[in-house]
Amino acid sequence: MHIAVDCLVLSRHPSGVERAVSGLLEGLAALEAGDHRISVLLPRDSRGAVPADSPLEVITAPGWTRWRPGRVFYEQAVLPAVLRRLRVDLLHGAAYVLPLRWEGPAVVTVHDTITLTHPEWCKPLNVRHYRAVMTRSARRAAAVVVPSAHAQDAVVEHIGVNRARTSVVPLGVGEQFRPAGEEAVARLRERYRLPERYLLCVGNLEPRKNLPAIIEAFEVFAGEAPHALVLAGKRGWRCGPVLRAMGQSPVAGRIRWLGWVPSGELAALYSGAEALVQWSLDEGFGLPPLEAMACGTPAVVSDGGALAEVAGEAALTVPLSAGSQGLAAELARLAQDGDLRSQMIERGRTYAAQFTWPRHAERMMDIYEEAACEAAH
Repeated sequence: MHIAVDCLVLSRHPSGVERAVSGLLEGLAALEAGDHRISVLLPRDSRGAVPADSPLEVITAPGWTRWRPGRVFYEQAVLPAVLRRLRVDLLHGAAYVLPLRWEGPAVVTVHDTITLTHPEWCKPLNVRHYRAVMTRSARRAAAVVVPSAHAQDAVVEHIGVNRARTSVVPLGVGEQFRPAGEEAVARLRERYRLPERYLLCVGNLEPRKNLPAIIEAFEVFAGEAPHALVLAGKRGWRCGPVLRAMGQSPVAGRIRWLGWVPSGELAALYSGAEALVQWSLDEGFGLPPLEAMACGTPAVVSDGGALAEVAGEAALTVPLSAGSQGLAAELARLAQDGDLRSQMIERGRTYAAQFTWPRHAERMMDIYEEAACEAAH
């Protein structure tokens, strides 16, 4: 069977869903595909996402697909003919959408439904695109893959997909995420001029990350502890409130925004932190807590979306209803209780080890085969 995976969403500075798509490629490249032939569709400047010795075949899209309007046009108007010419048997839309003119068997991954449930958190163009294409893609796909039970419930409720056609396939943690050595952490501290003790947030500066509330909690926490707050992520939609909260904070001198940090540096960044804080309003999955745990760093999460589900009892969950004061109190408890911290480090590393990209890719291969078999009958 010839399987094609649409990975056109990848960019030079991947984050969020793009990192999930990169992880899928990592997992597929490590598998024995047997009789299957796997082609991956990539933007021209993302060919490096597939190692040269990988069994995956690369279909390179034109350079103009780098821009969203070009990508949407290519996926909808050009890609179906490309797939037919290459005799593709099954298509996987790895990031929300399928070409609506593709008539063959298809699988689509819907990472979340935030553009439907909270359009105010998203770019208007994203909202229009996904309302028009994501919903139709999910309804016509032979199988809809979601990363969490929370995302599954949302797809069933807000898109109207029959639950029997959905499959929960958790994401993975890359092999590079392990406790970094002292030298690697020291080099990273020097490069970014980081203090000895810091709390870390990883993710784009955008509304659903709830960063102003985290900053407010840090202002309370900072009165009891010497830590800094470090934010690693690129500017996102409506990042103005976050930038203002950082700049106007009474402890602004202890808040550092690093911008986007390359994947190769994240393990050392996680390892040097005293805790990873992801107190989002909603998440379809949430990779940073698992990556932090794999690096030996405790994770503090909200009950927003799938975070508590995915991080499980290995993380410290602080409900959004507790407010910034409640978050500050739990951060202080974690900073002061060495036994709790040690327990969370040990529990977190064991827990995060369950999530691997090869395991994710194996499950995806099963779904590809099931979808193709169903189409044949």
